[in-house]
Amino acid sequence: MEIVRKHAMIDIGSNSIRLVVIGIDRNYFFEELHNFKAVARLSDYIDESENLNNEGISILLTVLKRFQSILKRESNVSVIDAVATAAMRKARNRDQVFERVKRETGVSVRLLSGLKEAYYGYYAVINSTYIEDGISIDIGGGSTEVTLFRNRALVHSHSFPFGAVTLYNTYFGNGDLKGGEKLEAFLRKTFLGFDWLVNQSLPVVGIGGSARNLARIDQGQQHYRMAGLHQYVMPGQRLDELTKKLASMTLEERESIDGLSKDRSDIIVPASMVINTLVRLNNGNQFMLSGEGLREGVFYEWMLKARGVDRIPYVLNESIRQLKKSFNLDTSHISYIKALAFQIFDGIQPVIEGSLSEERSAWLLSHSADLAYIGEYVNSKSSSAHTFYLLTNININGMSHRDRLAVALIASFKSRSKLQDFAEPFRKMVTRDELKMCETLGAVLRLAHDFDRTRQHVVDEIRVKVSRKKFLHLTAYYHDDPFFEDQAAQKHKKHLERALRLPVAINFKAR
Repeated sequence: MEIVRKHAMIDIGSNSIRLVVIGIDRNYFFEELHNFKAVARLSDYIDESENLNNEGISILLTVLKRFQSILKRESNVSVIDAVATAAMRKARNRDQVFERVKRETGVSVRLLSGLKEAYYGYYAVINSTYIEDGISIDIGGGSTEVTLFRNRALVHSHSFPFGAVTLYNTYFGNGDLKGGEKLEAFLRKTFLGFDWLVNQSLPVVGIGGSARNLARIDQGQQHYRMAGLHQYVMPGQRLDELTKKLASMTLEERESIDGLSKDRSDIIVPASMVINTLVRLNNGNQFMLSGEGLREGVFYEWMLKARGVDRIPYVLNESIRQLKKSFNLDTSHISYIKALAFQIFDGIQPVIEGSLSEERSAWLLSHSADLAYIGEYVNSKSSSAHTFYLLTNININGMSHRDRLAVALIASFKSRSKLQDFAEPFRKMVTRDELKMCETLGAVLRLAHDFDRTRQHVVDEIRVKVSRKKFLHLTAYYHDDPFFEDQAAQKHKKHLERALRLPVAINFKAR
């Protein structure tokens, strides 16, 4: 990717300050280049006069100067968008602080209102996940932002003047043995005051570092094999159990938990209680992590405005567009293979068994075809294994983890035994019916590849006929020598025969 500009974002939060640099090319393909975090806990430095004290100002300036030294070494940084949230909203001397920051570092800081912060979190979720109706919650160090969205449109939003750090100091900092009970009562009373947060039966999408830590802890405890936190789903019952477990542990015990950052071992308890209380009151019984939040929302606003749209029309298509670019996939060849695969798929519909709908099967086949050649980027001779590894280890915005696993199994298909080998570590995530459909769709996609063995597109059309005696006839119409296509298809038709439990005959006919 030829980067023509870089977009830098500085997020000055109550708990941490972070710098993210994103590279962008002429066609708005983008990739994260740098991501640095410094734990600052600025909310701890707001004094009795509600000013950020000298120590807090010194910490802020030290971090920003370090970030500036990084940015000075970067070329083509066209935008530095620095935003500040809850801690600086509370600081009465923020204007003087921002003036000093500008004078000493050259960085202009934009103060976000609570509602604007909530908007950016919502905006990141709808442009990076498959959730169209949900509730987002972004619990920071000094504030908590919530939104309700339906059909990807913002319906309600609110910013609460409390966060993980301030709640910890209020309810746990003085060693009150009943701090947890008091906090839960406070949270229930607070959330019940907003009817749009209660009994909506919607997924709750968590944003921010504490939400990430909860997902990471759960993945470790579940021995979760898929890589990636973004769009990870956690049942409400497990979240409730984890929240109670964290609250019952000592600080030292929490510090030893895999997946929990040491700098959050104290504030994870109130953070977890906030998210868990909202999930229970909402009755959605599902918590999903969004790895993208405020910073990504700020970036999407800038990037999509430059592209002349208000939001990404279809998140998954955009994600696949980015992947095709990153892995140098041939889009015209993919379209050709996909067309052949669907000619086979449509023809075998009468003999496909299983509980998966035709619509879902077609969706899986389409996106598996989109990404089937991704492993060739690493090594063409072992592309199947690389395809499976990459698809189970890279994030795909707009695609659930379960769907990503299914696509990985289909796109990497070589044989039933290999499929079962790949699927074995993920048995908790795929049912027998789903595995059977993955085998059928994988066999279809592999046969489509065989019909273009030379990659010269000599086959124009494939017609499928199912005889009364349950015999499958495939006729490939071609315009040039199909010798190697015929050889490959005859060799590998057995995979489709096994999947459908029917004999398959393949004939080639000239136009």
